[in-house]
Amino acid sequence: MYDSVLVPTDGSARSLAAARRAIDIADTYDATIRVLSVIDSSDLGLWTAADVPVERVQASLRDAAEMAVEEIASLADDAGLPCETAVRIGVPHREILDYAEEVGADLVVMATHGRTGLEHAILGSTTERVVRLSEVPVLTVRE
Repeated sequence: MYDSVLVPTDGSARSLAAARRAIDIADTYDATIRVLSVIDSSDLGLWTAADVPVERVQASLRDAAEMAVEEIASLADDAGLPCETAVRIGVPHREILDYAEEVGADLVVMATHGRTGLEHAILGSTTERVVRLSEVPVLTVRE
């Protein structure tokens, strides 16, 4: 049923909970886990406005993203599952959707962050956008 399960991560505990669910599903179907971390391009602008060199900001954000995907890759390895990782820079929901299409993901498993009210209205939700726009099923996981 599932050959390729995509797990977007931001390195949070919620993302890790979603990854554990994805690993359980992948184990059941003998699927490949694909882990993606997206460095939000809007974050780069915040730091560069503070006169921090863009190269230093990118390196720091990339290191954090690499650590996030490697943590999940380690869990997949412990479960004996094949795993591929990627880090991208861009608009998170768009990069997730593009990557899902590129790798032929059959399922996306991702965390929700539980924002409500004004914060949700202003910030929106990456997960909500992926759910609305994805051509493959999206399983959302609340920690």
